[in-house]
Amino acid sequence: MEALEANADYEPGTLLALIDGDAEVASAGISLKELAEALDGANGNLSGGTESIDQAGRCSLSPASAGDAGDPGVLTGIEPVAAGDWLGGLVLARVPVPEGMDTEEAASLLAQDDRVVDFSLGYVCSPEYVSEGAEVEVATGDPIYGELDKQWHLANAAVPGAWSYMQNPDGTRARGGVTVAVIDSGCDLDHPDLVGNLDLANAYDAVAGGPLEGDVLANVDAEDGGESIASHGTHVCGIVGAETGNGIGTAGVSYDARVLPINAIDPATGRTAPGAIEAAFDYLFGLIDSGEDSIRVVNISLGSRNAMPTVAALLGRALDEYGLTVVASAGNGASSAAHYPSDYEQCISVVCANPEGRKDPNSNYGPGTDVSAPGYCVWSTVDGGDYGYKTGTSMAAAIVSGVAALLYTMDPGATPRQVRDAIVGGAAPLPDPEETAAGMVSAADAMELLLFGVDYADVGTEEWYVTGGYFTYVARAGIMRGYSGTSRFGPYLDVTRAEFATVLFRMANPGSGATTDPSLYEDDETGFSDAVGGEYYTAALNWAKREGIMTGDASSGYTTVRPNDSLSRQEAAVMSRRFAGSLGADVGVEGMAAPAVEGWDGVAEWARDAMTWCYHREVITGWDNRDGTFSALPLKTVDRSQMTKIATVLDIEFAK
Repeated sequence: MEALEANADYEPGTLLALIDGDAEVASAGISLKELAEALDGANGNLSGGTESIDQAGRCSLSPASAGDAGDPGVLTGIEPVAAGDWLGGLVLARVPVPEGMDTEEAASLLAQDDRVVDFSLGYVCSPEYVSEGAEVEVATGDPIYGELDKQWHLANAAVPGAWSYMQNPDGTRARGGVTVAVIDSGCDLDHPDLVGNLDLANAYDAVAGGPLEGDVLANVDAEDGGESIASHGTHVCGIVGAETGNGIGTAGVSYDARVLPINAIDPATGRTAPGAIEAAFDYLFGLIDSGEDSIRVVNISLGSRNAMPTVAALLGRALDEYGLTVVASAGNGASSAAHYPSDYEQCISVVCANPEGRKDPNSNYGPGTDVSAPGYCVWSTVDGGDYGYKTGTSMAAAIVSGVAALLYTMDPGATPRQVRDAIVGGAAPLPDPEETAAGMVSAADAMELLLFGVDYADVGTEEWYVTGGYFTYVARAGIMRGYSGTSRFGPYLDVTRAEFATVLFRMANPGSGATTDPSLYEDDETGFSDAVGGEYYTAALNWAKREGIMTGDASSGYTTVRPNDSLSRQEAAVMSRRFAGSLGADVGVEGMAAPAVEGWDGVAEWARDAMTWCYHREVITGWDNRDGTFSALPLKTVDRSQMTKIATVLDIEFAK
């Protein structure tokens, strides 16, 4: 049999055992430490038996017969690491192999104890990055942050576009409310670009079993001997949640989500301690059970070639019962072979891509992966309050975790399945699909898919109607929709009179399907000769006529309504004012001065009060000439982008 020591993904001196702890745990007030003392040395003194160790690292033994009994042996120092409900009354424990005893003999002893339900070799994971320190010159052209030319990953993952959708109509930015747990190598808890977003009260060391100390791995050097391995965790935390808009360093993808660092790395080895990932989730489940319900995303930038049976079980619990989105790095072995935990279907497995949008040569790939993200020379926080570049699927996974946090920020009621579908469905194909079908993540497209159910091909994320929060508001509220069966919103198409009435109807009649469900379309009751029954707008025209919002076209003696014609700014002002009045708003113009805009003399007499009222209520203001002046432009037609603002203000100020 191949020597266990030759497999770097196991810790040969440690076994993991699932122990039936019902009797011990049921005792009032018993702690894991007390359970360890109860179990310590109680595994019998039998050795031998028929054993084998398969490629997955699982030991299977048949009980030894009396005649096969070997020399007595005792296992000591058993250390329980998890005992949550997800284990169904069992306890997961580390079982160290005593000095002078080989692993096979220790496994044989475990097999003889009736309380041991299952056990395996002590599988471990390593931080997944392949290089650091090199620089890449890729300009984003985005002037928001002084160092953003170094942050090519934000532009390539369309992160600023997603941020555009987080602008509220009142000018505030949607942020916070979501926590991302980072199971990694700890974190520099005093880093000035992180400290404001770190959940310091709950930061945890899953190896030591207590609060996280910022220097827990200070003496563990990286492979190049340059800096603490803890910098790996600090780097990942920064990609996810470094403070945005603070004028220093880097901007986290999540736009100020809370970050909960959890150390799973053993200072003695620089790899995860056996059972540390399970212990980390056990801790997270307990936090959530105690009311910490902001935890929505878990990032695991660690991995191994070996299957992890108990990790697989807890991932199912994390998804199904705790609603957690788990993002994992695909690994840096340049291979399509199995990799864990990323290959488990409950994870979003992330491939590393370079600035050209191609898979990095070192990245794993293949059928177990789900999405790609920038991971080459990513600039982020490192230990000592500093910054640096690192490359690997670790960095790529952190970007996707940040995107998931953005989605939960904007849609707190989203399910993990919806978030996954938005991230994977919004990804663009990579140029090398023969190696991986995992597309490049687009935060902006994922945001559109989650919020609106469609990735609008003609909506520019930097356009004023998006950055002002108007498009997001009307689209999420269902007040305005794209064109049926297409990915087009038509922001610069003129609004028709029927469309304008339909938007007003939806605000005044929330929940009505009369403009969206063909089975509820109404017959025409307006009496206008050109109004048609059974159309999406018929109910809206019937309502608008009854409310006195649309009285017909004066040029035809009010016998027509011209439903498919565009309408001017002054016509839109009249309808908007009548709409507010129908809801009981004060639509008087007493004390309101005429707007100080160019071309006011061109406003028709019949529209002046409405234009004045709309100007002062910020429904329809002056047209921005981009030179410091504004114009009335009363005859200019209203397009759908302008309608997003009109509808947002009317809905917030008068319909709600």
